[in-house]
Amino acid sequence: QSPIAAKKLLLSVAQAGDRLVAVGPRGHIVVSLDAGATWQQSQVPLSSDLTAGHFPSPEAGWAVGHDGVVLATTDGGVTWTKQLDGRMVNDLVLADIQAKLAANPESVELQNLAAEAARSKEQGPDKPFLDVWFESDTTGYVVGAYGLLLKTTDGGKTWASWFDRADNLRLMNLYSIRPAAGALYVAGEGGTVLKLDPVAQRFVAVPVEYAGSLFGITD
Repeated sequence: QSPIAAKKLLLSVAQAGDRLVAVGPRGHIVVSLDAGATWQQSQVPLSSDLTAGHFPSPEAGWAVGHDGVVLATTDGGVTWTKQLDGRMVNDLVLADIQAKLAANPESVELQNLAAEAARSKEQGPDKPFLDVWFESDTTGYVVGAYGLLLKTTDGGKTWASWFDRADNLRLMNLYSIRPAAGALYVAGEGGTVLKLDPVAQRFVAVPVEYAGSLFGITD
């Protein structure tokens, strides 16, 4: 807790009904009930830098950040609990890829992804999540560095790795995930734009005439 949390650097703000919820470094989360005139610091169980937040409803929300953390709230951002951290993410991604590789050992793509997942675990739990988006109180996605992509369908009680469900062989950083024009998109570095194919349950590449980083998506 810090008496000047609302006056320090903050990186993202989300709307939760009539509230504004902002997140930033050192695990700071602050909530405003009066359109930003005043702010109250929230109870947060960690001090990792937070990069983004999203509320699909006034009460239910999620925040993500460095060290692979995913936080959840059910009271409009006043109190938060940890759902994931980098160690859990590394274990989850590696186990998922190894199981798929065991079922399809000839897949070069899975071999490469398994090697990358093993390398990430060796390096430690330092990979950040950079954005989060939920379509409802139960179903949502988090995206991050080096192609990190996870999905939940039970409000974050469990998470599934989508590390191999994106056309991102170069494992570009994924900076943003948002709906636009009736579809769900991911934007990232190196001109990466991915669009969810709801039938294949995979994010497929969308060609764009730009090779730089893309940080956001909007209609």
